[in-house]
Amino acid sequence: MEAVYGINPLKVLLSRPDASLTKILLADGRSGLPVKDILALAQQRKIPVERHPRRVLDDLAGGADHQGIVGLREGFAYADLDRIIQNRNPHAVRDLVVVLDSIVDPQNLGSIIRSAHCLGANGVVIPADRAASVTPSVIKASAGSVEQLPVARVTNLSQTLDALKGQGFWVFGADAHGGKPIAEQDFDCPVALVLGSEAKGLRPLVKKKCDFLVTIPMAGNFDSFNVAVAAGIILYEIFCRSGRKTGAL
Repeated sequence: MEAVYGINPLKVLLSRPDASLTKILLADGRSGLPVKDILALAQQRKIPVERHPRRVLDDLAGGADHQGIVGLREGFAYADLDRIIQNRNPHAVRDLVVVLDSIVDPQNLGSIIRSAHCLGANGVVIPADRAASVTPSVIKASAGSVEQLPVARVTNLSQTLDALKGQGFWVFGADAHGGKPIAEQDFDCPVALVLGSEAKGLRPLVKKKCDFLVTIPMAGNFDSFNVAVAAGIILYEIFCRSGRKTGAL
């Protein structure tokens, strides 16, 4: 079984028609309006709720901040690439797929998924090897966005980029120094945005697959932005300059 913890992730999961929780565990003494809302949703869905000492929840959450509530379910269900391609956000007028090349920090992965959801992406693609997978800590870091945005896990990132190109996508790679400034780049097309690992950026083979490289100009003395911050900046630029529809996401 997999643990899902935190108020927002559980609220999001319980609001879905396909919520897959089998049980909710509540820490002894935990109360408050947010918890009452979750318990009401659980009652509607006939999901059992149990109270346990906080140390039991600590063990299930691996010591992370679970906010006194943990849900149990089967493992996270990844999407396939076709589902992501077809999942255009109703507030966006063009397709946008975020492809992550060897992101290993769960907090970065969760943050990127949250930004991708907020800024109109179809979905996120991650590699199966040498990269963070969707875990309870990623779900918590995404504030539940991972339950609303499909995530695909693929065995070959290069082949996946070829498949996206075959569906009309142009591949934009984020590069710390060698790309075109994002403010000068035209994103008027279906976009596959590729972001590399925290330590080394894009791998050479993945970089060769990119049609364009984009760079965020910097005024400070650091070598580059944190990858999750860079993702948010580039995604916002794409969102603002690709003819988005009126209305908040």
